[in-house]
Amino acid sequence: TMSASREKKARQELNESGYVDPRKAREAEEKAKERRSTRIYTAVIVAFVLLGVVLFASGRIQASSEAKETARIGAESAVTIDGEDFPVNDVAYYYGSVYNTFANSSYSGYDTSVDARDQQYTEGKTWHDYFLETALTYMEDSVAVAHAAEAAGFDGAEQMDSAEQSNLSMVDLYASYSGTTRAQYLTAMFGKYMTEEAFVRCVRRDALASAYQQSYSDGLTYSAAELQAAYDEDPDAYCSVDIEYVSFTTDLSSDATDEEKSAAMEEAKAKAEAVLAAYAEGRSFEESAGDGTYTHLAHADRSVTSDMLTWAFAADRAEGDTTVAEQSSGYVAVLFHSRSRDDYHPVTVRHILVEDEATAEEILADFKAGDATESDFATLASTKSTDSGTASNGGLVSNMRKGAYVQPFEDWSFDPSRQSGDTGIIESEYGFHVMYFVETNELPYWEYKATNTLKNSAVNDWYDAITDGVTAEQLDAIEYVG
Repeated sequence: TMSASREKKARQELNESGYVDPRKAREAEEKAKERRSTRIYTAVIVAFVLLGVVLFASGRIQASSEAKETARIGAESAVTIDGEDFPVNDVAYYYGSVYNTFANSSYSGYDTSVDARDQQYTEGKTWHDYFLETALTYMEDSVAVAHAAEAAGFDGAEQMDSAEQSNLSMVDLYASYSGTTRAQYLTAMFGKYMTEEAFVRCVRRDALASAYQQSYSDGLTYSAAELQAAYDEDPDAYCSVDIEYVSFTTDLSSDATDEEKSAAMEEAKAKAEAVLAAYAEGRSFEESAGDGTYTHLAHADRSVTSDMLTWAFAADRAEGDTTVAEQSSGYVAVLFHSRSRDDYHPVTVRHILVEDEATAEEILADFKAGDATESDFATLASTKSTDSGTASNGGLVSNMRKGAYVQPFEDWSFDPSRQSGDTGIIESEYGFHVMYFVETNELPYWEYKATNTLKNSAVNDWYDAITDGVTAEQLDAIEYVG
């Protein structure tokens, strides 16, 4: 994916579909970013799948008598949360969401060919136990915040209506892909007790909770003095360093002996030290790289923990300082240039990643032939882009941090002449990007980040006050879930 950082960290996020209002889409992305550093889970994001991938329930047609019995059981109370009873099919919504997320992941370790109740997750806990426990945690939080919203008289009708429409549209889309009806798709996703009524009820509850949380967050403002205090408390979090480095890796096979590993590490260290020696004699780091990998990071932040960055962020670090630092599979020679606060203004763009230039030019031409709005571009990105990390939210890359993206992408996005609505095509190591410039944030990056840090802390406290102590009391009908 194009949006991988230079440390190759995968950053992917599932987002709701729908791009009628581009500004709301961007706000939703900001909200999702805030959640990454908090424990807020007021809404379950349903992992829509094709029925050929996951068959959560039998697709056979039920007899009338059996259908009535299924409906009766689905309406039985399965849990009590915050003083309200919830039926089997409501719990099934959360259980199915968790189940499908793991069942569709090749890395989860869950075997879809074995019943969750007969498959151990950890010692003393089956996968069913884990799915149910996780589902109830999501449900407890969603119910608690939704109840708080109702008690406060919060009107989330617009958000609930939008979520209902968006989710049903996705259900219909995937049902059509799978050759099923809406009802058949829902039972395949969430079990035989799921109904459209229950699905909508849960979607609207989650949307209310999420909107109430967002409303609280949006109402938080901070003075210049408060932002400066946040910076002073942890300056490293709002600064970047400019460094050059040459890395040497051992590249040994997994079956290498300890002696071979030790010898390879010593060789890598010697090569890194040779770079420093050459630099001391007047050669540049790049010229001295040899068979090492040369990199220049003008805006390296401390999001990645390493000996190299720990050294670079030391308070007494001065221009021209050099060192050899150990890394997981080798050594790196490092040259320090400078340290600075992130005073640049972050930018927001959308992009469509494709394999070849001809396809990129065709997409851009089609875009310009229409109304050429941001909504149009987002729709194209959702259907044309091969970047799995951004296609699902219309190709949105929101409030970019310098140093986190490949150079051609950053150069185009941070061009000081860039204006809202600008388009273009650039090439990177990942392919060709059809670009759309959205806007420049009025806040410098450090203020934007400090604001989010303070908001996250405040929202966490608010959230804790609402959800702490809210637990699900399981009733007899819980046995039908799963």
